[in-house]
Amino acid sequence: MTLEKPQRAPEVVAGAIRRRILSGELGAGQSLPTESTLISQFGVSRETVRVAVRLLGAEGLTATSQGRGGVQIRHPDPEHIARSLVQLLTLTGATWGDLLAFRKLLEPAAAALVAEKATDDQRAAIAEIAERGITPDGAGYHEFHDLIVRAGGNPILTTVLAATEQAVRWAAREQDITQYDRTEATRSHRAIAAAITARDPHKAELRMRKHLDAALQHVDRSGLLDAPMIPPSRWSTDNTDLPWR
Repeated sequence: MTLEKPQRAPEVVAGAIRRRILSGELGAGQSLPTESTLISQFGVSRETVRVAVRLLGAEGLTATSQGRGGVQIRHPDPEHIARSLVQLLTLTGATWGDLLAFRKLLEPAAAALVAEKATDDQRAAIAEIAERGITPDGAGYHEFHDLIVRAGGNPILTTVLAATEQAVRWAAREQDITQYDRTEATRSHRAIAAAITARDPHKAELRMRKHLDAALQHVDRSGLLDAPMIPPSRWSTDNTDLPWR
């Protein structure tokens, strides 16, 4: 087909390809048709096709494959969604307190859902990482929460919480937060894991809520509850290596 409005051609081409991806006609891991094929299909220029592919890449729907060559179809992952989330929350003036309060609304419900629906393998993985504890560099903390987020079986809750957890991780990396009590956090993780292993959603929810209350109190003691998630200085043009830019 030939497009009538060349100035909007990239958006129209991107929209047509996007519909093919969302309908399942083009699945994750498949190669996008070649530039020549797309040029022929849509009756547009090579530059129009390239701009359309860049638009889809910005949405996390395509990526250039280093090993296989060409452009591959992909599904947006939590990190891609979190990047947009961090930018949006920065523009709305969201604080550390806002981020953690939102997390507290959802993650206790996720823990209850996991206690009800997780597979035996998922319960075992959660118990194992809780038992392993949290190392001085923080390893084990976010990994535990990531497992909780992904084990509930609700794709909407998983997507929103996974992006939120990634935003928390990035924000924590950028702020000067005094060292939290790793022993107490490990104890909380083990208590939550025990409730999940016992398939007790009520206890899992209560223990996760208590755990997140402690996180809020920790940030409050650090004087950062009303601080921006990401310090404004970190958005400087000099900081080009930041993952959430």
